[in-house]
Amino acid sequence: MAERKPYKLPAAVVPERYELTLAPDLSTWTFTGEEKVSINVREPVREIVLNPAELELRSVELRLEKGGVLHGKASLDAENEQASLGFDATVPPGRHELAITFSGILNDKLHGFYRSTYKDQNGQEKRLASTQFESTDARRAFPCWDEPACKAVYQVTLVVDEKLAAISNALVVRETPLPESGKKRVVFADTIKMSTYLVAFIVGEFEAGRAAMVDHAPLRVWSVPGKTQLGGFAADIGKFSLEHFSRYYDIPYPGDKLDLIAIPDFASGAMENLGAITFRETALLVDREKATRAELERVADVVAHEEAHMWLGVLVTMKWWKGLWLNEAFATFMEMLAVDAWKPEWRRWDSFTVSRAAAMQVDGLKSTRPIEFPVERPEEAAGMFDVLTYEKGASVLRMLEQYLGDQAFRDGIRLYLRRHAYGNAETTDLWDALEDSTKQPARSLMDSWIFQPGYPVIGVERAGKSIRLTQRIFRYLQDDSDHDRKWHAPIFLRAGTSSGIVEKTLLLTEQEQRIELDEAAHWVVVNAGGHGFYRVRYSGDLLDALKERLQERLSAVERFSLVNDTWAATLAGLTTLEDYLRLIELLHDENDVNVWTTVIGSGHHLQRILDDSQCRELARRLRRLFAPAVERLGWTP
Repeated sequence: MAERKPYKLPAAVVPERYELTLAPDLSTWTFTGEEKVSINVREPVREIVLNPAELELRSVELRLEKGGVLHGKASLDAENEQASLGFDATVPPGRHELAITFSGILNDKLHGFYRSTYKDQNGQEKRLASTQFESTDARRAFPCWDEPACKAVYQVTLVVDEKLAAISNALVVRETPLPESGKKRVVFADTIKMSTYLVAFIVGEFEAGRAAMVDHAPLRVWSVPGKTQLGGFAADIGKFSLEHFSRYYDIPYPGDKLDLIAIPDFASGAMENLGAITFRETALLVDREKATRAELERVADVVAHEEAHMWLGVLVTMKWWKGLWLNEAFATFMEMLAVDAWKPEWRRWDSFTVSRAAAMQVDGLKSTRPIEFPVERPEEAAGMFDVLTYEKGASVLRMLEQYLGDQAFRDGIRLYLRRHAYGNAETTDLWDALEDSTKQPARSLMDSWIFQPGYPVIGVERAGKSIRLTQRIFRYLQDDSDHDRKWHAPIFLRAGTSSGIVEKTLLLTEQEQRIELDEAAHWVVVNAGGHGFYRVRYSGDLLDALKERLQERLSAVERFSLVNDTWAATLAGLTTLEDYLRLIELLHDENDVNVWTTVIGSGHHLQRILDDSQCRELARRLRRLFAPAVERLGWTP
């Protein structure tokens, strides 16, 4: 038998349903609580181990399935945030009810069950309490099995001041005034079976906008008083996204309602609690008449991202924190699909190339990491919340989708969700579903991207009628330590021949492969569409052929990739600075903002490293490059 790790809970006892009552006191920043947990004891035990942190356990008793009560005593292990509940008799196998009363503090750390203050329109200080439980902070609000695989049903009751709003994961079943105390008891319906980190409760002076129905579920945007009018834009993308995902996954939204809640004090951008998604105010509330396009995109992206989690994250959850990348990468990928479908004129996949380039910049460093890496202690999962999880993860999923085909990819996702609904899964379960659905080698392809760091640079040259492709790891600081590393790289190729345009999709699995064409190519684009998470380096003659008719032969995304890849090669010493400057000087008619973004970024970088005389020469050349755009656009927005 494998030895149990001290920070993981024993598997002998698992929860099935929590009946949880909490009474927060915003005047003293404390709360009291009681819970009844229906548990399944799988083998005889003398103690039950679960997670509390910063809680005082006041009483413990176990009501046995066949009658009788065992009184328990809690012994705390602060280092591992566990409590062992010891009983004076052996607990037999069966389904019993564990009852605990406890108390805790509403902390000021923005995690767990925490406190917050803000100033209202009159400058008066107001108080509220909210939750942020991912990754392992549900244990700061109630004693629980605080691991993602320990899924259970939650029935929450909140006892709050009568003038305050109370929000949790499910619909309100009833609200009962408690006149003698000036409070009210708000009882919520049962949730679906889910992980502790997705439980939420929010208490304060909140107002909701008008509800929009999505099938059976009302969707509302909540904010503190005076800001309700800023929620309309989020409500629109929220309704569209929820309907879009229901169709895409072919599974209805799993909750009974969806509240989008703007919290004045919030550490993350947002958190995907079932039915009660919490947001930083700036990620949810926006004046659509005055906001910039970037501000509107930010709100649309975050709302769509969190709603995508209702299926990938809530309905199906990773077994342990090493699988966190799949939740976040998928939600990032799905947010792009939804926003692109909602506002096609925003060309969201085009602008995502800038995000992909940011991930490639980090991933070109020797200090990079794989997308998925071993996570032992839960706190180690914090290292996954970065550009490699979100942007690189989403990029390789997009690359896989484009290689398999969007319909085949979607069918695989649907199979994955059906197989694991209301349960837990690992990364390999997704590859199983995709392979079973598409009969394509999704596992070997994706393993090369998920479990090894970095990415390749694809060399391209003509060899008679064929195209010779090579791959080697791209690094800003060149060394030979990983020169034999290989990826299964989907190649999206477009070539111009005397007979017309040829398009091919293939998998580059070796360090060198040839693509046979019926006749010689005049020009070649290897990362056609810009979906590949790799850089491309063309031979001199092929690069010259592309430069001849840059705007005609390359789409905006492909021009971005060419400029960004050449700039990266310049930084890595694979291309001369003069070659890079000659390339960008061909962009005087460029009208794509993303291409200009990479050009301007490289100019800033050069300005920091060149000496004064070189900077003057750089400025002269850039003025000549930018002049047509300035003349065309002027200085006024």
